[in-house]
Amino acid sequence: MTTSPLHTGRLVLTLEDPQLSPEDPADLIQQLRAIGFVGQQIGNGSRAYMLGERFIKLVNFLGCSPAIELQPGTSGEPFCHLVESGPFAAPRFLSGRNTSPPRCEQCRKRLPEWRAIMGNWQQNPQHYLAACPHCQHQQNPVSYHWRQSAGCGRYMLLVENIFPQEAVPSTELLHALQAATADQPWHYFYIQD
Repeated sequence: MTTSPLHTGRLVLTLEDPQLSPEDPADLIQQLRAIGFVGQQIGNGSRAYMLGERFIKLVNFLGCSPAIELQPGTSGEPFCHLVESGPFAAPRFLSGRNTSPPRCEQCRKRLPEWRAIMGNWQQNPQHYLAACPHCQHQQNPVSYHWRQSAGCGRYMLLVENIFPQEAVPSTELLHALQAATADQPWHYFYIQD
C-alpha cells in the first residue's frame, strides 16, 4: 500500500469581510508583483505564481531554520508558491485536519458540531444563523473565531507548502493588501489537508 505524504499546509490570506472580493484580481496580483510578493506565473493561463524576491521579507518565519523550498525541484517535491482561489459568487469555507472547534461568542463553550453547522451555512452564507447547543445564542458562523485554523471568503490567496503557524504575514504585506482593495482589511489562517 502506497501512502502519500501528509500535506505540509498552506497560509491563506483573505479579506476580513467574507462577502467581499477584490474588484480586479488581476490588478491585485500586479500590485503584489510590484512589492515583490509574487513572481512569474507558473504555466500559461495558470492561477499559480512563483514567489517574489521580497517574499521572505513580507512573511515572517518563526523558529530557528524553517525549511522552505522556493523553487520546484527536479523530483517533483512540493515547493512554496502562491495560488489564487476565487472570486466566487458566495463565500466558501476552508477547513482542514488542523481546524479546531470554534467557541460560541456568548457562552464561550466549544461547538463540536461545527462541520454540520458550516454545511448548513454554505446554503445561505449571508443570512444563516446557527444556534449554540449550550445557550441557544444565535450568530452567523462567519463570526466564529477559528483561532487561525479555518476561515471563509469569496477570494483567497493560498501560499502553498507552509506549515501552520510557521509563517506570519508582515504588517507591510497586510497593509499592501488592504490598500489594493479599497482599504478593506485582510486576515489570515492556516489549513492542513
